[in-house]
Amino acid sequence: MASKEELLQKERERTLGDLFVAECRTESPNYDTLRTMVLNGADVCYRHAAALHWAAKQNKFSLVSFLVDNGVLREPVSRSIIANICNNKGFGEKDEAAFFEVIDNVRRVSGDGGIDLFVPYINSMAVQGKTDKLRALMQRYYLSEAEVAKSVYIRIIFEIILHAHDEMLAFINRHVDWQDRTALDLAVANDDWVVLEYLLKEGKVAARDVGENAVGQALFSGATAVLDILLHCGYSFDRNPRLLKKACRAAFNDGGAMFRYVLAHGYSVNDTYDGKSIRENAAIDGNAAVLAVLDGAAAV
Repeated sequence: MASKEELLQKERERTLGDLFVAECRTESPNYDTLRTMVLNGADVCYRHAAALHWAAKQNKFSLVSFLVDNGVLREPVSRSIIANICNNKGFGEKDEAAFFEVIDNVRRVSGDGGIDLFVPYINSMAVQGKTDKLRALMQRYYLSEAEVAKSVYIRIIFEIILHAHDEMLAFINRHVDWQDRTALDLAVANDDWVVLEYLLKEGKVAARDVGENAVGQALFSGATAVLDILLHCGYSFDRNPRLLKKACRAAFNDGGAMFRYVLAHGYSVNDTYDGKSIRENAAIDGNAAVLAVLDGAAAV
């Protein structure tokens, strides 16, 4: 059981922490007051760096640097919070100079200039197709093209393709061999048909390479655009009972649309899955939409 002194100390720490965060959240924080609080034991990492979360979200760069100078980097998430300032609402080109001053301060205080501090900015510029910004970043921090290109997330590459940022895509392709099975599956599962067309036209992956889980997700979500492309390029459902089950299960949401789709592309009403006929499974599941499709087919 904690002693009275220990309880009083915890209460003091909590009170100081609350006062520190409250002062940080004022319109114009008093830095002399904040320094006095720190000298008297206020923890800048209080409540998982609550003050830093707020300062970063509000683009208060001076306050962020103050917190960095006073030890907030002890909090494991602090580098990520600071690196992601460039993604905050209201952040614009006018804020870049102050943002990089903060980044420079983090690098100086921590002695760690890892590329993790630049990854959010790299992706933010990449998705906008701003190769000039990335080249300026490389020049300022002595980063290589390969380091920067490899920091672009695959979902951002997809956005680059969708927005036809050809120069940015060429920059990435010079250094990153990202066109693989993972990218193919992701495009199919998320109905990114523009990306799928790009991948297949480039020829580094083929329709037959797509994974069953990705096709199953496309069937379940009604992504006919990507399925049409796959089938046109030689993919075959091969009467796969697991995919048939996905199409039947989708009927609870789509009224049987994807079940009708697979019937039009190689499946039969006499196929089975889970060791039972489609009708038996539909009856067990109470799948009225599938039963309606089957009844309609029988009436023809």
